[in-house]
Amino acid sequence: MRKVLPALILVFLFPGMMSAAVMGIHFGQKPVERTHHPVAFVVFDAYVYLLDAGYYVTGVEYQLVAPLDPGHVNFQIGEVRYPDNMSVVLGNPYDGHSIAFWPPVNGYIPGYNLVCSYTCFTTEACHSEGGVLSNYELVIGPHPESGELRGTHAPDNEFFPIGGLASTLCPEPDTNGGDGWGAVFSMYR
Repeated sequence: MRKVLPALILVFLFPGMMSAAVMGIHFGQKPVERTHHPVAFVVFDAYVYLLDAGYYVTGVEYQLVAPLDPGHVNFQIGEVRYPDNMSVVLGNPYDGHSIAFWPPVNGYIPGYNLVCSYTCFTTEACHSEGGVLSNYELVIGPHPESGELRGTHAPDNEFFPIGGLASTLCPEPDTNGGDGWGAVFSMYR
């Protein structure tokens, strides 16, 4: 029995720790690109995806945080759109957003699920002189009322934790001239 217990822990506990659910803003129809170079006052879409949930998800709660712009002056959300299976929405992205789904979202296949999408714009261009849109982060963080970034899953609406991702508007160019870490490391060998 002493040998069986560690094996069961490795089989059941470790894989669950390796594939924790995360949620972030992406700038494409599939959750690939988390950076974007917007043009001032030109509308673009941003998509909030839940990745690797591993549950049939019945709800999520989060808050969109912009650490460099707590007043949300430079990044504006015009409209929030939801998938067809959205059943209840409370709040908004900036003040705390809770979304329930029925039927539940299949968090297994294809491994990513659309939570909602934003139609948004910025009030200044990337890297404008004196502007704040240089490395402007959009972070999915904990809901202010619960203090947690979490979801619920079927059948009993039990909670599960979600990790928040950061996305960047107007990322600064690479300071090492586009060379990878291998090229930088080779300079010191």
